[in-house]
Amino acid sequence: MKSVLLTAIILLILPHVVFAQGENLFDDSFLHEIRFSNMDTTLIDGSKNYQIVDMTIDGASLDSIGIREKGNLSNNVPFLKVPFKIKTNRYVGGREYDGIKEFTLHNNFQDPSMMREKITYDLCEQLGLFALRTAYVRVYINDQYWGLYTIVEGKDEMYRHRFDNRDIDAVESLDFGDMCFISNNPDDYNYAVAGFPYYQLDNGMEASAFERFTTMIDRANNTADAAYVDTVSQYLNLEHFFIYQALNVYLMNMDSYIAFRGNQIYAYDEIEEVFQVIPWDFNASLGLWNTNNFVPGSYPLIPGVISSGCIASRLTSIPVLETYYLETMCQLQELCDPIVINAEIDSWKAQISQAVYDDTRKTFSNEDFDLSLETGYYQHNFENVPALKTFFLERFNVISAGLTARNYVCSATDIAEESIEPTSYALLQNFPNPFNATTYISYQIEATGSVTLRIFDTRGALVNELVREVQTPGYYTVEYNAELVPSGVYFYTLEVNGFRETRRMLLVK
Repeated sequence: MKSVLLTAIILLILPHVVFAQGENLFDDSFLHEIRFSNMDTTLIDGSKNYQIVDMTIDGASLDSIGIREKGNLSNNVPFLKVPFKIKTNRYVGGREYDGIKEFTLHNNFQDPSMMREKITYDLCEQLGLFALRTAYVRVYINDQYWGLYTIVEGKDEMYRHRFDNRDIDAVESLDFGDMCFISNNPDDYNYAVAGFPYYQLDNGMEASAFERFTTMIDRANNTADAAYVDTVSQYLNLEHFFIYQALNVYLMNMDSYIAFRGNQIYAYDEIEEVFQVIPWDFNASLGLWNTNNFVPGSYPLIPGVISSGCIASRLTSIPVLETYYLETMCQLQELCDPIVINAEIDSWKAQISQAVYDDTRKTFSNEDFDLSLETGYYQHNFENVPALKTFFLERFNVISAGLTARNYVCSATDIAEESIEPTSYALLQNFPNPFNATTYISYQIEATGSVTLRIFDTRGALVNELVREVQTPGYYTVEYNAELVPSGVYFYTLEVNGFRETRRMLLVK
């Protein structure tokens, strides 16, 4: 029996692009600190005009940056704890921090857990969507503690770094922007022209954005099933559309397509020449709204708003679209397994709790914060709201039952490619599983050759790799130390002489 110690090395690999910009600003492994000085707080009055201030982020100082209020409902709060937009280049051309020129500070004013937006954006990222990056921060204004905020990447920053075009054409669906076909006239979709609040220009050029958007809506609604995937995929990233709707259903994000239909952004990717879904606005996610009417323990796998909705309803007649949707539910079952997600909630609480307790400007009590993270239900804004751990447990059970009722068998993982006809035999297992620090991965090899053992997270990012030459057939064991790796679901893959096998393991700290 031989053993080799693997040293855990985490590689930060985000879907589609490896970011150089913003690695420090959006590093969520620690609680950031931002201090604004020379700021006139009497101008926090809802006007949303920029003022020039100095800023220090984690000890790095920038003078003469721009800050203004943002938001609508979130701006109408007591104690001046409003959300902010920051532009580092507002008054000094080209000025950046960590390669970033714009970001926002969200106040989570309705969410006692302070986690709904953060957890949802992280899940979007793990599902491979074009997600904005986030991190937590203590904010000070003129040396007064203003409270805990969430740093959120600016959308045009994301457009710049993900699509190489900060001026990308993008249209936002507002309330009742149901993605249904109205006409072939772009003006009928343009709120600024038509005068009804369904869609509005989010970015780019109005004329080209709505012309492209109208064509996409036409194809996505009026193409026959037989030609649907081949045709509509030339205009809309269908996989991402159905992934996103599954996410909204799983997390009961009632400020989205599944309720008011809004808060989705469609950005035209000039490289792929299709509209991409941009996840947006999650302050009501995880059952914060409308739980008096829709309960996490009964809201179904495929609610009527999906099965009858424009574009979304095609999953009932086109198997590949149903697969996009149901496989996302399977992935979310892995990511939101109560053991996994509870550990994540506890980890975020450890990072932010003191900053929340110290925050006297928030709109809820410290007791509300604690209650909102654990189990049971509590009253908030006249709603019977589930605590986060109860929410995830009830959704896990409902989705499991829904998948079972449909006799749907989840794929093992996208990482597990089809095995090639083996020229040797490998038996792969790890024990203990789940584990909290160290597990032992054993395999049996009946031939000599090069053996590669890789460990991936659920996004497909490589966490660790071991390559070794086996001179003698037999049993081998690798001791895997996960001290530096966060709790979660991981996959380990063994490749030897053309044979490939993948297994799942669960790390709980």
